[in-house]
Amino acid sequence: MNVCKFLFFILLFSVSSSERILAQGNLSAASLVPDKSVAVVQVNWAQTRGDEKLKLLVKGDSFPEFAKQVGLSEAKVTEWIVFSDANPNSSRGLGMIVSGNFTSQSVIEFAKSKSWKTETIGTRTAYVNPADNSYLIPIRNGLLAVGTRNGMEKVQEVLTKKRSSLNTKLPFKSMWSELNAVRQPINFMIGIPQEYQKVAEIAYKVAAKLMNLASFGIMGTVMETIGFVNSMGFSVSHKNRVYPTRIFATMDSETKAWIAAGALNLLKKAPSAIGTQPKTEEEKMGLEALQSMTATYKGTLLSVKIDMPESAIPQR
Repeated sequence: MNVCKFLFFILLFSVSSSERILAQGNLSAASLVPDKSVAVVQVNWAQTRGDEKLKLLVKGDSFPEFAKQVGLSEAKVTEWIVFSDANPNSSRGLGMIVSGNFTSQSVIEFAKSKSWKTETIGTRTAYVNPADNSYLIPIRNGLLAVGTRNGMEKVQEVLTKKRSSLNTKLPFKSMWSELNAVRQPINFMIGIPQEYQKVAEIAYKVAAKLMNLASFGIMGTVMETIGFVNSMGFSVSHKNRVYPTRIFATMDSETKAWIAAGALNLLKKAPSAIGTQPKTEEEKMGLEALQSMTATYKGTLLSVKIDMPESAIPQR
């Protein structure tokens, strides 16, 4: 499978849906996400790989093939993060950070065995896969980056200037903190960098396209009720036929967070929010999930808890 197409598909697919510090310094997969990223998917693969339902959310069945194409055994991967820039129709700023139990030397030897050519990005050697022109950078033992040249240039910039990492920028910094505190297997975050705030309407259209809200059932209803946000995150796990989900959203003001929390708590009392009165078991489960939802806020941060039934997730 084409590496960049695989990464792009994950971003589009996963929304219908543990930061691990490495031995040396504070370098981790999450710390290498470039600050220009708008959409990010973080997967604890050690937890997700054994759950078929969770794997559906991130196209996990295709990950072993992807890992093989870059010389890794997926069983040795502990976490991967896919990031994208603001253009939902382009893979130009696309990349993946992978962490696990592997050595840089093994990755380099694999690339050389496949006769991949080399190019220099900053001070690092990148290996270029001739099959799809994707770039691979071994960063250190247990950590590598792969994606488009533009995406890898952004990763190299983070390695050179730590402050260019997404998780050092507000409101993303606080969002990362909230998502990782929950410690569920799959995290998704989308946000609007500060320089794009003046074109919020355009940015929202980008977010809506990436998130495909209309096809995501209950989640889409919740998202449409919340409206425009500065950043939003999801944290998802799977247990007993439900997906325990946390949604975090940073609003423009505390007043807007209060209004959104009130609207969501009213929404769960209205069966009409999911259509008509429930007639099927799936509709009943959907209504029960909506009625169990809780929405709270603290300052500008809106927090929503909801147990989504399996039927609420597109099974594709």
